[in-house]
Amino acid sequence: MNEKSFTLSGLNIVKTYETNVKALDDVTISIPDGEITVIMGPSGSGKTTLLNILALLDTPDSGKVLLDGKDTSKFDEKERARIRNEMFGFVFQFFHLIPELTVEENVIVPLMIRNPFISLCAYREKARKLLDEFHIGNKASSYPNKLSGGERQRVAICRSLIGEPKIIFADEPTGNLDKIAALELVDLIKTLNKEKKKTFVIATHNENFLKITTNIIYLSGGKIVNRE
Repeated sequence: MNEKSFTLSGLNIVKTYETNVKALDDVTISIPDGEITVIMGPSGSGKTTLLNILALLDTPDSGKVLLDGKDTSKFDEKERARIRNEMFGFVFQFFHLIPELTVEENVIVPLMIRNPFISLCAYREKARKLLDEFHIGNKASSYPNKLSGGERQRVAICRSLIGEPKIIFADEPTGNLDKIAALELVDLIKTLNKEKKKTFVIATHNENFLKITTNIIYLSGGKIVNRE
């Protein structure tokens, strides 16, 4: 049974962090369901700012983010948090794993936030299946500081998937990986998109992602530009 499709778009997004310096300047973008969207550009071009606004981690100064046709600026923080937990998954450059928790416990955090009253056994079983699928099941009881960078990012991917999100946001996901681990992650995201039909929005410098995307957004100076 196919999941219901969704729509996500940003209309005329403006974001200013310093006086007269716009991180984003009238950006309009649409995220195709079931595809990999890559946001590229030099440092300071507004990639992370745009990703954070689309992911409801930040708000624009003006413009709108529409989710299934609804203006998210009308949502209070509780509703925004619910959407982030239930509809979105997140992968970050520095992993953001909780050092005091095991790999398995890190993976189930989104489910514990969503419903803390369900038995941990049910969550653990789901986490184990994901970890096995990504060939790190043997690390379930380890702590993050015992893992390689590539292993930590696979744990982060598992954490992003466990809540069965409609879209996964990744901010420089290969930025803290060596070359081999970075290429493996690109292949993994391609597989997740093809086999699990997962939608990705990726802010990155890594041009290897251009090989697997059909929707490229190139930013410069906070504006979408045509890439030569």
